[in-house]
Amino acid sequence: MAGAPASTAVVVMPTRDQARHVDAALDSILLQGGCVERVLVQDGGSRDGTLERLQQRQREDSRIEVLSAPDDGPADALNRVFARALAAGASTIGWLNSDDLYTPGAVGRALAHLEAHPALVAVYGEGEHIDADGQPLGRYPTRGPDEPRSHWRDGCPVCQPTMFLRREALQALLPLDTGLRTAFDFDLWCHLFAAYPGRIGRLDAVQALSRLHADGITTRLRQQVVLESMAVVHRHFGSAPPHWLATHVGESLADCPFSITTEALQAQWQALAARAAPFLAPGGVDEARRLMQATRTWQLMRPGFVAAVSADGWAGPELELRLRQRAPPGRPVERLRLRGRHAWPRPGRWRLRVGATLDNRVLATTVAWWRRRFVLDIPVPVCEPGVDLVFRLHADDHFVPARVNAGSNDHRRLAYQVEAVELLPAA
Repeated sequence: MAGAPASTAVVVMPTRDQARHVDAALDSILLQGGCVERVLVQDGGSRDGTLERLQQRQREDSRIEVLSAPDDGPADALNRVFARALAAGASTIGWLNSDDLYTPGAVGRALAHLEAHPALVAVYGEGEHIDADGQPLGRYPTRGPDEPRSHWRDGCPVCQPTMFLRREALQALLPLDTGLRTAFDFDLWCHLFAAYPGRIGRLDAVQALSRLHADGITTRLRQQVVLESMAVVHRHFGSAPPHWLATHVGESLADCPFSITTEALQAQWQALAARAAPFLAPGGVDEARRLMQATRTWQLMRPGFVAAVSADGWAGPELELRLRQRAPPGRPVERLRLRGRHAWPRPGRWRLRVGATLDNRVLATTVAWWRRRFVLDIPVPVCEPGVDLVFRLHADDHFVPARVNAGSNDHRRLAYQVEAVELLPAA
């Protein structure tokens, strides 16, 4: 790779009501130094103080140019700001949402790579998910540009804020599909890779941090993300695999069982499978339901109880067990009995310690030995009907499949498998 790039990039930023995060996003761009020529912000009519903050930043740095106007959704906002970038003569365009972050040096690395490989029309890199407070959640499952495009049926292989495009490619691909509210970036990448095979580069570096939080599209519109992504797969590759819906089982647990009952959530999943029918192969709805019901997440659910494991049953180093204590005539739950397995693919750590807390009070601990099953008995100290309890389980180590298995694209942090959880009532 070449040294410091001679060219510069224009970064576009669509935003609406992101006052909490917009300063950090702007800072991550401006700290890239002279690599960034200007930052074009397209505000969709924010009412939470975002616009006022943007206008202040614009006064402080002449590279920031802010326009605010109502739009017809995020794809429409992007069409407008991309048009502004092209009209300004931008040769290379980056796109950072106002709740995401560039990593230090990201823009320079992208520009240097494009300069070193003039035949390329775009370059992207690795991404990591963070939460609202900036804490890491895991690596984005990025795939290389040379992998068969049939693999895209399993999910979008590009972390959006890591992508940089030359103007000729962007001009050829616009406008974005404004009928899509959540998967327009996935659709754009499908068009890009089809139009320019062999002309898209990849950087082996974490280029951006993609924030998952309650107000973001990915979290707030989970069902729409699944349906639109399946529609994009259907558009470009034929029928969508039913496992999209099974994966959604694990992603839908954030509000259960406190804001929504397990029974209502299960009914929603059944209805979602029916809505996805146009994007599935014949018999796909039945297959999707079978896959959902085969997930460990589904199998562990009980009325008033959820174990926030992955669909395949793996728990990370931190795991929540959420219980709403039973009301009469049911008997209150007196103990949770978790049965698990230390199932790492390699020894790594022969002995794994697992403990459970409630309100930072340690309730139970156990030791799991490699390739052996273990039991963790957790007393439930609160028996008042209807009380909401969140038990947090902590493992003292974890592994990442992509780091120990050649060819794995799984960057989750995994500790142990949960095989069953029993809700033992008071005698």
